Amino acid sequence: MNEDKLIGLLNNCDDDLVEKEINKLLEGVDIDMDSISKKANQKLRDSGKKLKRRKRFPFVAAVCVCLLCITTVYADEISDAIKGFFNKTPIYSTIVDGDAYYLKEGYDLGDDIKIESVMVSEGNLEMELTTDLSEKELGEMKIIPENDSNTIYGIGGIGYGIGGNSEKEYSISFMNKKEGNYNIKPFKDFKFIVAGNTYDVSLEKAESLDLNKKIYTSDDATINNIKGVNIAAKIIDTGEKLNIQLITAFEDKDLKLSRFGKPMKTKVTSRSENLGEGKGTMSSKSKTLLEELYVFDKINNKYKLEIPENSKGRPVTIFETNAPKDNNLTLKLPSIITQYEKTIDSFSLKLPNEGEVNLNKEIDFTIQKAVIKKIKRLSPTSAEVEVELNTDGDENIKIRMFSFDSTDFKKTSAEFKDDKAIINLEFDENIDTTNIEIGWPSFVMNGDWVINMK
Repeated sequence: MNEDKLIGLLNNCDDDLVEKEINKLLEGVDIDMDSISKKANQKLRDSGKKLKRRKRFPFVAAVCVCLLCITTVYADEISDAIKGFFNKTPIYSTIVDGDAYYLKEGYDLGDDIKIESVMVSEGNLEMELTTDLSEKELGEMKIIPENDSNTIYGIGGIGYGIGGNSEKEYSISFMNKKEGNYNIKPFKDFKFIVAGNTYDVSLEKAESLDLNKKIYTSDDATINNIKGVNIAAKIIDTGEKLNIQLITAFEDKDLKLSRFGKPMKTKVTSRSENLGEGKGTMSSKSKTLLEELYVFDKINNKYKLEIPENSKGRPVTIFETNAPKDNNLTLKLPSIITQYEKTIDSFSLKLPNEGEVNLNKEIDFTIQKAVIKKIKRLSPTSAEVEVELNTDGDENIKIRMFSFDSTDFKKTSAEFKDDKAIINLEFDENIDTTNIEIGWPSFVMNGDWVINMK
């Protein structure tokens, strides 16, 4: 980290946040603040830099020099609340970690197919296209990076819609076909194979989050003590309506944002069906409806945050509002939905021949825990598993759902509600033991964050 970046960062953080983080950073360190303050002023005069006027300017300036001059170790250990936003990259309407590439504008592939958007980042490759062709006519779509021809990305999931001219809209997520996972590395140029043809496509590199513009951080006094989660906001003036971008930073790098907002219902249902060898799995879950998000002005009028009509990329982090510009606004965010995109646990499960068997197996989801209480045989080809949710960890973090998979299952259906889950399994009659994989859990984190944008 260089001096310009550090000073710019401190200048764009709230004074209270700076003071809190510096106090934490220098806890137990014996330093001469008078001497450092003199060095700070001299260093700033020598460099010709001018800082914005702040109510704690001498303190912040002194700390800058302290961090830069006393030891590089301190500079490398700037706290999570500040440091967590360094690696963020806005791309379309979302934010990802690390490098990212995107399609700057729509790309016509002849008369029948148009790529509307492409987004690639670590572990994520998404495409939207419109076409008159059916999915069968499109064939097996593939993406091959120019700098890694041994890697082939194929369809991992696909969604459908109808365009304005009755064209079909496809929203496609790609996966690493060779490895059978979402090990995706960012790339700029690639070959796209579709409908029997091959096209060369080139992407733009997305710029990292601009830390020189004001970032408003959440007020710690209102947080329900969820450690390792930092929330911030940026105001984007794009024209008619005010746009607000929400930013998250998690101490746990494996934890991913799914959506902003609090679910209206605590019940989640999911279904999964094994389509047979080589055909993959078809799965679905109940739709998540969220409570509205609002910003409030200084006289407490509230204005709804809405997803812009032309929004691209998931999860959506840019919202528009009719709130007045150049006004002191307060954003209230009750909850966020997060998830781990990985297998959490695997084990061998014996299916009882009849009746009910207690299991009491604990599953550690890192930020919360669950216990598989028991399994009950329902018929020669079905069984029911009961799970107790939210058995440990932060009381403000609730398990929303997770996958419970086995190659031996023909179908699974699950209902998650409050602190209990019931999972129904269907299988061949001759199956008595199976290997279970539990993964891709999602959580509701009730932080009641408040962000003052003044």
